[in-house]
Amino acid sequence: MVSTAQIGDISTEEDDQTSPSLQTNNNVLHTVVVHRNRQSQSFREGTPLIFGGSVASTFTDYCNDDDISHNTEETSTIPTGALVGVVVSRDTPPKNNKSKGKRDSSWGKSRRNDKKKDEPETVAPHYNLIGSMDNEEVRKQRDMITRSQLIGYGVFNPHSMYRVRLLCHDTIHPTLTKEIRSMRKLVQRGKDDGNMNNLQLKMILERKVADAINTRLSLNLPSEGSTDTYRLLNGEGDGLSGLAVDILGGSTAIVMSSAAWVEIHKDIILEVLEEALNNHPSYVDTDVDIVWRNTPSRLKQDGYLIESSSDDEEENEMSDQSVIATESKVKYMTYPYSNGQKTGYYCDQRDNRRMVAELCENKRVLDLCCYNGGFALTAMIHGHASSALGVDSSQDAIDACHQNAKLNSIDDKDISFVKDDISTFMKSAMENDDSYDVIILDPPKLAPSIRDLDKASRKYHALNRDAMNLIDKTKGGLLLTCTCSASMSQKDGGQYFLNMVNGAALSAKRRVTLLKVNGAAPCHTQSPASFPAGQYLTASLFHVSHQGT
Repeated sequence: MVSTAQIGDISTEEDDQTSPSLQTNNNVLHTVVVHRNRQSQSFREGTPLIFGGSVASTFTDYCNDDDISHNTEETSTIPTGALVGVVVSRDTPPKNNKSKGKRDSSWGKSRRNDKKKDEPETVAPHYNLIGSMDNEEVRKQRDMITRSQLIGYGVFNPHSMYRVRLLCHDTIHPTLTKEIRSMRKLVQRGKDDGNMNNLQLKMILERKVADAINTRLSLNLPSEGSTDTYRLLNGEGDGLSGLAVDILGGSTAIVMSSAAWVEIHKDIILEVLEEALNNHPSYVDTDVDIVWRNTPSRLKQDGYLIESSSDDEEENEMSDQSVIATESKVKYMTYPYSNGQKTGYYCDQRDNRRMVAELCENKRVLDLCCYNGGFALTAMIHGHASSALGVDSSQDAIDACHQNAKLNSIDDKDISFVKDDISTFMKSAMENDDSYDVIILDPPKLAPSIRDLDKASRKYHALNRDAMNLIDKTKGGLLLTCTCSASMSQKDGGQYFLNMVNGAALSAKRRVTLLKVNGAAPCHTQSPASFPAGQYLTASLFHVSHQGT
C-alpha cells in the first residue's frame, strides 16, 4: 500500500554518522546525567530539548565485558543518534576515572555558578564503564546510575546545541518508559541480540505516531469531502523533535527531516510510518506514497553534513507528478515530487484563510505574497468577495494560482494574479490611487534568526505601512498581517510584532485596531512544556480606519 520516494539522496561525511545500530549493539547502554538545577526541573516537566550546558556527564556501559572487541579504542563520547537514558544523579561523580574525559567540578550544580566570565563552554566528561576501570568502580557507577532519578529516553548528538532530544518522558509516558526500562535490564543481563536499541526506538515511534494520528482524528482530520491535507506530525508538538510529516490529498505523506537522528534512523521511521498509514482508519483502502525530504541548512546546524545531490533521473521522472490537495473544499494542484517550496502546500494557514473569508462578502481582496492563491481563492469561494487579486514574485506561484482558479471553476473576470515584487506593486498601486477593502500580507520568513530581527523589522514595517496605504481611505478596511519568523513571533511574548505594526500605522497616518491574533492551524500541535518555543506563525487581524480619523 505504501511506497517511498526520496527527494535528495544523502551521503554522510562523518564516519560516526552511520546507523547507530552498527555502533550501539553488543549489550551497550548509554546514559546522560544532567545537572540538578532549574533546567533539569524543566526537563522533568516535559521540556524536550536538553542543551549541552545542562549535561554534567555521560556514561557508556558495556554490560558484557567479555565482548568488547568492537571497542578497540576508548571513545570520548556517545555516537550520534544513539538512544540514551537521561537521569539526574543524587550521588557524586567517580573519583578515579582512567577513561577519556576529566571530572567535572560542577557535578550536581548549576554550571553558571562556577563558570567564569568569557570562559568557553566545556564538554561534559564521558566515562566508559569497561575494563579501564576496576570491577568495584564499575559496579559503583552502575549503582549510581540505577539510583538516579530517571527523566526519560532520547537521542544523543554530541555535535548539536541540542545534546539530547527527549522522545519519551517518564512522567508523561510512564508505561512506555517502564517497558523501555525492562528492555534495558535485558541488555544488562546480556540477553541482547544486538538490536535492542532499535527495538526501543521503534516502540517509541510507534506510540508517538499513533498518538499523533488520534489527535488529528479528534480534529476531524482528514474530513471527508472537505479537507484531506494537514500536518500529521509536528516535531516537538508531537514529541518527535526534528520530524514533521504532512499529508497531501490523502494520498501522499511528505516527511520533513531537520535533525541528525531522523536521517540516521530513516529506515526505522519509514517502517513505522508505513505500518501506521496501513492501519490508519482513513487510508486502509488508499495507496499512500511517502516522500522523504530534508533541510540541509537545519541539518548542518545539527552537526549533520549531507550532500543534496539526488538521483536526477528518478527525480525528473516524478517532478511533474501532481497531487490535488483539498482544504475546506477548495482544491489546489500540488507537486510534492519537485524541488518546490517545502511540501508544496502551506496547511498552517488553513483556519486563517477561513476566518478572513467570512469577512470578505462583496469586498475587494488583495492577497500579497499569494503563493498558490489560498487566501484569494478561499475569499472568493467561501467569502463571496466581489473580486480578488493575488501578487507574488514567483512565476511558478502565479502559474499555480491560475491553475487553481481554473480547478475551482472561478471566472477570470472575478479573480486575477500578477507576477511582481510586492513592494514595487504597492508603490505603483498607490500612484494609481488603487484601494482595497481586505488585504492579506503573508511574506516569506524575513528573520531566519534573532540576529536578523532589526533588519527584518524594518522590512516588515515598510511592507505593513504600504499595505495600510492601500486600504480604502474613505471607509477603512481589514488587514491580516503575518509573520512566519519564530524570532519575530516569540520576542516579547509576541508584543514585538504588534508594536512593529503599530509603528507602521503611525508612519501611514492610519489608526489601527487589533481584532484578533491567531497562530498556525491546530494540526500544527505545540507542547505546552516548551511553548512558545514552537510558536512561529503570527497572523494578526487589524481594522484600519479611514484616513479622516
